[in-house]
Amino acid sequence: MLKPVFAFLLLATSPIAATAQNTSLGQWKLANASDGCMVHATSRKGTVLSISAMPGEDSLLFVVQSRQLSSLRDGERYGIEVEFDDMGEWQIAALAQTSLDSDGPGLIFAVRPGREDGANFLKEFASASGMQIGHDGAALDTLPLSGGTGAMSALATCLSQKWPARSGAQGQGGPLIEVADGEEAVPL
Repeated sequence: MLKPVFAFLLLATSPIAATAQNTSLGQWKLANASDGCMVHATSRKGTVLSISAMPGEDSLLFVVQSRQLSSLRDGERYGIEVEFDDMGEWQIAALAQTSLDSDGPGLIFAVRPGREDGANFLKEFASASGMQIGHDGAALDTLPLSGGTGAMSALATCLSQKWPARSGAQGQGGPLIEVADGEEAVPL
């Protein structure tokens, strides 16, 4: 059985998030807490895209939250489609989390920048003007991504400032998703 270890969720849903320093980056907001960094943006329809990073992890967590996802079953895998402008569709296996925060239930997936597919996904993300998200063959929303490059740069800068505080400490280093023997990780 898949055992999610979402350290990010602690950042997003704990009292730490309430005390995190928030910085505006146009449509994006940067949340800078002691144990990680997150950028997030909201579409006109209320869909929230959050991207988080923590020192020592090899993945970025992407969370798409929408009240339209109320039929999700907690902990189940769902296929979603993501397309940046007209660059081609990404088929992604995401994990449902129904009790995140007031923005609604979400679909969570990890992107590993050190892998070729992860690097390509982030390159498309940073250069696109929009991110179309589909679920169950239907369009969920299109998030405008103006400032995506700046948001990723701010996330990287924030994360780099966390490393000195962890010097001498071993990072977790592994993926953000633990899996049982024989199972595949959820993300790219």
